[in-house]
Amino acid sequence: MGLAILKLWLWLASFSKPRITDLAAPLQHRFFVWPLDLDENLHMNNSRYLNYMELARWDLNIRSGFLKYALKHKIMAPVLNTAIVYRRSLGPLQTFCVDTQLVHRQGNSLFIEHSISRQGRLYAIAIMEVRVVQQGNTLALDDILAATGLQFAPTEAADETLLADNSALMKQLLQRGENRFQAA
Repeated sequence: MGLAILKLWLWLASFSKPRITDLAAPLQHRFFVWPLDLDENLHMNNSRYLNYMELARWDLNIRSGFLKYALKHKIMAPVLNTAIVYRRSLGPLQTFCVDTQLVHRQGNSLFIEHSISRQGRLYAIAIMEVRVVQQGNTLALDDILAATGLQFAPTEAADETLLADNSALMKQLLQRGENRFQAA
């Protein structure tokens, strides 16, 4: 129920925010750890990290215009694959940022990086693979981008030798994200 309320809040807040046309541009969202996010150790439950990442994707879908297009054409963009690394735990009522950025494209798959940080320190990082589907069939990404007026040019190309191996690609993208925090 809490996730639905936060999605409604993000939808209402999106009216006062600019539309996103470049999917490679990073987005940042600030949240704080609610008491219901806590596990028995009084840390944010690992599943809640994924929920906050979903909220960031939800905002990306709304502000890019993809959600409106998807509802009109009865399509969706499910997450096919997720790799996440937890580095630190968040405690009660701590604020944190979820940074979201599309970082790679392989065929009709997009790879989204979500990082959760607090005061410049990495707490969790995830790479999610998404595809656009309609009635179980994968749609051509170029057609969707053209129809929605969106553009995506990845910031850094992945090592071409890894493209055939999704696991290796996910690991490489995770490492790239972690390296950004170590350099800061």
